[in-house]
Amino acid sequence: MADFPLIKEIVDLSVPMKSQDTPIYPGYPQPLKTNFSTIRDDGYLSNVWSFVEHSATHVDAPAHFAEGGSPVEKMPLGHYVGQGLVLDFTDKPKRYAIGRRDIEEGLQVAGLRAGSGEGYILLIHTGYTEKSRTPDWFEHPDLTKEACEFIVSKKFGGVGFDAPGPDHAPFDAHKALLPNEVVIFENLNNLDRVKDKKFLFVGTPLALVGGSASPCRAVALVL
Repeated sequence: MADFPLIKEIVDLSVPMKSQDTPIYPGYPQPLKTNFSTIRDDGYLSNVWSFVEHSATHVDAPAHFAEGGSPVEKMPLGHYVGQGLVLDFTDKPKRYAIGRRDIEEGLQVAGLRAGSGEGYILLIHTGYTEKSRTPDWFEHPDLTKEACEFIVSKKFGGVGFDAPGPDHAPFDAHKALLPNEVVIFENLNNLDRVKDKKFLFVGTPLALVGGSASPCRAVALVL
């Protein structure tokens, strides 16, 4: 039996969800935690949470933009777990349009230009999670439709952004990726800590039946 690869480091790629104090997409309500029981009064602590599926670090399922698309609990787990591959776009200007050529060049540097992306989660490092409490948070780069079509053709299981999302209205990236069952991770963090490393990405969601998305505790298991 082959030896299990040694995990050298576990890197948290998530943004915490805090009651009434979480960077959130405009128009969505803040997450809210209310106390249900206490150790002093009941002998145990428990809370009730209320939040939009698309809160903090989360993953979008096809149902988010595709009528009749798979909800979050129906997607094969291989779309949420895979070898991580980080492409760095932190040097790009605001609202930069990440095109097919940008992705091709990034994959070439990573040594995956000719190969398939099957079994991989493609992570786009923009640095915009760090801007989450500033006006620049929504000035992040976008994936173009052509870039998304190329990503679909390479058979990546998912795409992740350390930004509010991969696009702006009219949401061309969502419309190109999700109907083709490429899930989208949003509000990732700390991609700079794993961009040149070999790691397993784990971003499993809650099994919310019928959910269009779910918060997840995304981590990188550095090998």
